[in-house]
Amino acid sequence: MPAVRILVLSLLTLMAVLTAGGCWGSRETDEVAYILSIGLDRGEQDRFLVTISIANPQNIAGAGTGGAGEGGLGSSVIMSVESSAVIPSLNLFDTSVDRQLSLLHTKAYIISEELAREGLHDLLLSLIRYRELRGTALVLVSRGSARDFIEKNKPLLELSPTKQFELIRKLTGNHGLYASTLFQHFYNDLKSLSVEGSTPLVAIREGGRGTAGPASGDGGGHVLGDYEAGEVPITGGNPAQIIGNAVFRGDRMVGVIGGEEARYLLMLQGKFRWGNLVVADPLAAGPAVVSLVVKQAHSPKIRTEIDPEGNVAIDVDIYLEPEIIGIMSGIDYETEENKAVLEETVSFEIQRGCQELIRRTQEEFRSDIIGFGKKVKHHFWTLSAWEEFRWLEHYPEAEVNVTVHSRIRRTGLQLKTMPYRGG
Repeated sequence: MPAVRILVLSLLTLMAVLTAGGCWGSRETDEVAYILSIGLDRGEQDRFLVTISIANPQNIAGAGTGGAGEGGLGSSVIMSVESSAVIPSLNLFDTSVDRQLSLLHTKAYIISEELAREGLHDLLLSLIRYRELRGTALVLVSRGSARDFIEKNKPLLELSPTKQFELIRKLTGNHGLYASTLFQHFYNDLKSLSVEGSTPLVAIREGGRGTAGPASGDGGGHVLGDYEAGEVPITGGNPAQIIGNAVFRGDRMVGVIGGEEARYLLMLQGKFRWGNLVVADPLAAGPAVVSLVVKQAHSPKIRTEIDPEGNVAIDVDIYLEPEIIGIMSGIDYETEENKAVLEETVSFEIQRGCQELIRRTQEEFRSDIIGFGKKVKHHFWTLSAWEEFRWLEHYPEAEVNVTVHSRIRRTGLQLKTMPYRGG
C-alpha cells in the first residue's frame, strides 16, 4: 500500500507540473498589435480622448519614419477615440484594428496639461490595476493637446518609435534639463505623505523659432536652460521639445518649472549627473561668460531639525565639481587665485537658483517636489505620529537654507591660458 500511495502521488505531482508549465495565454506575434505610447486628453463628447500609437511591423525596421495618422505608412499608426475609461477604450480600437492590442511594450503616457490640472486620481486608479501596464513607462505632461504631440512628434534619428522614449529617460543624465518620472514612481509620489509628484514637460514648437520667450526663473541673462517646453528657439528638426517639469500638489498640476530649475531640483535630490553651465565672467572688464561642465560630486547632505512648536529647519549642502571648457575673456583661471574666484561665482549662481526654486515650491506651488519630507519623517517614531504632523501642510513654512560647495578639479585640455597677441 505505501508503494501504491507513493506511485499515485508521484503521478499526480508529475501531471500538475506538466500542466502548470503550459503556456495557455500565449499569442503569436502576428496576432498582437503593440501600443508604443498613449495620449490622454479631455474629451468633448465623452470623458477622455484616448490617442494611441501602434507599432507598424511593416515599416518599423525599414525606411518608414514618424507616425501615420492615416493609411499607416509610417513606423507607427496613430488612432484616437473618445471613451469613458482608458482601458475599455482598447476594445473600441479593436473594431478597426485586426490584431489584439497590448500594453506590454508601452513606453510613455502623455497627459494633456488641461487634464492634469483637473486632477489625475480617477485616471490613475483606472490604470494601475491592469495586468499589462508597465510601471517603468514614462509619464509626460503635454502643454497643449496630447493628441497633437503624438501626431506631430517626428523623431528623425530613430527608426524604432520606442527608442526615442528610452533615450528620453536616459538623456536627462547628460544635461539635467528635466527630471524623468516613471509611472510607478509618479503613482507612489501622489499617494505619499513625504513628497509631491512632478513629470517632464513636453510641447510642440509652433513657428520658426518658437512662440514664447524664456521661462520666468531668476537666473539672469546667462542662464542656458531658462526655457520651458515649446519655447526653445530651435529651427528645423523635430518640433517636439522636452524641457522643464510639471509640478503637482496632490493629484493636480499646479505649475511648471523651466529647464534650469529642473537642474536645481535634481541637484537638491542628488540625482544630477552633469551638464553644461554658463556663468558671467567674474574678472572680465566687459560682457563675457565662462563655460563649464558641472558634475555633482556626491549626494547632498541634508540636516533637519524640529523645535517643540513644530517648526522645521532644513540645511542642505550641495557638492559640485565644475570643469572649465571655455573662457571668452582669455583670463587665466588655471591659477589658484583666479580659480577660487570662479568657484565662488559658480557656487553663488547655483545657490541662488536653488533658493529661488525652493521659494517657488513653498510660496507659489506649496508643494514639496524635492522630497525634504523623506528626511523630516526620521524624527518620528511611529507612522501615526508622522501622519498627524501633516508635513505637506508644514512645508510652505519650513526654513530651508542651501549652501553650494564648488571645486574645480580640471581645466579642460589647457593647463594655462596664454594672452592673445593680435597681429
